[in-house]
Amino acid sequence: MIKEGVVGLSGIAAGRTRYLRAMAALSQLVAVYAAGGLGDKSESHRRGAEILTRLCRRNGGFWVKAAQFFSCRPDVLPREYIEAFQQLQNDAHPVPFSAVEKVFSRSWGKDWRDQFLWVQEVPVAVASIAQVHRARLKDGQDVAIKVRLPKVKKLFEQDAKVFRAVAAVVAPRFREFDLRQAIEQLLSMTAIELDFRNEAANMLRFSRQPHHPRIRIPELIKPLCNERILVTSWEGETRLRDYLDDHRDKAADLLGVLLTSYLQQVTRFGIYQADPHPGNFLVNDAGQVVILDFGAIGILTPDEVRRYSRLLYGLMGFEGQVDIGELFVQAGFKGGSPETLEALALFVLTDQMRKQGPVAAMGELMERFREERISIPDSYIGISRVLITLGGFLMSYEVPFDWTPPEQRKVAAAEASVEG
Repeated sequence: MIKEGVVGLSGIAAGRTRYLRAMAALSQLVAVYAAGGLGDKSESHRRGAEILTRLCRRNGGFWVKAAQFFSCRPDVLPREYIEAFQQLQNDAHPVPFSAVEKVFSRSWGKDWRDQFLWVQEVPVAVASIAQVHRARLKDGQDVAIKVRLPKVKKLFEQDAKVFRAVAAVVAPRFREFDLRQAIEQLLSMTAIELDFRNEAANMLRFSRQPHHPRIRIPELIKPLCNERILVTSWEGETRLRDYLDDHRDKAADLLGVLLTSYLQQVTRFGIYQADPHPGNFLVNDAGQVVILDFGAIGILTPDEVRRYSRLLYGLMGFEGQVDIGELFVQAGFKGGSPETLEALALFVLTDQMRKQGPVAAMGELMERFREERISIPDSYIGISRVLITLGGFLMSYEVPFDWTPPEQRKVAAAEASVEG
């Protein structure tokens, strides 16, 4: 299996250093688990997590993105890895504007500046695959230009070969989950994100939904968009997290709006923004929460919307007396009887809900399912990843994770208004 994975790496040049680091880390990882034997698995996981966290931090870019992806996958990795990966931040460095200009020239032609009154050369945001520049069109409209970083696609293709090679070696040692399948999901998701035409289509589809009035979706400037560039209306640069750090009294209101929106996306629209990273939210002067970054969205069929809505609200007690185990089976969970699924769910939720709240309970439940080798539908994994990430954001500002369905919230608010 090692030979199969390494063959595809023969053409790597620029990625050789990252590859060698990965192979060195892999050797260390194998030694850790070999030394652990049948002893303390938790200690082996902790040491292994330290090794991989250090590797991702040094390699940067897609490696940090991968760590962030897996930090929300308790169905795939043990808790020790989850906690270690959550510490990683993507400290991406901006690319010089001279390199960005070459992308603009290839996409818009040598006279590209004729379309703008000005373009701010210092980026307002930098991520692993793109950076954002503020600009003003000739008609006076302020816009945000998201440009794919030069060479990022080639680096991703190199790193993808490394990830597949590592997965081929490591996967057999982690029989509780399908690591190769998870790696392929990550690579497929990132490949789609690298083509900004997909993000443009996602944004249009998402914006057509009847969102909460205090949710704002940027306007797409379609004539200027292509595979490498995405141009939208400028929505400001006040990050929601920065705003809440200065106005903690607004946290319950704004995060309540955000949570209501995501519950609507999952349980009503069947389309949700699949990367609720705190950096993907702004707050504007109108008190709206602006949602950014639609490179990754989740799409649910009408049947999935119905089944997952019943399951989520059933777990939180909004469906009355229901057979939780049967709801899991109907939602596509496999590998256990309805009785086993219900017993696991009730055991974990009763304990964790009381101690740490529903977000921790969901993560704990996913981890128990992994340990029991229960197959979890990919679409549900996406939902749980979103809710766990969003829940962590709320917890950082001590805002309760209110699972009440949006429709019930409206009724409660109306009744409170009448009583007032």
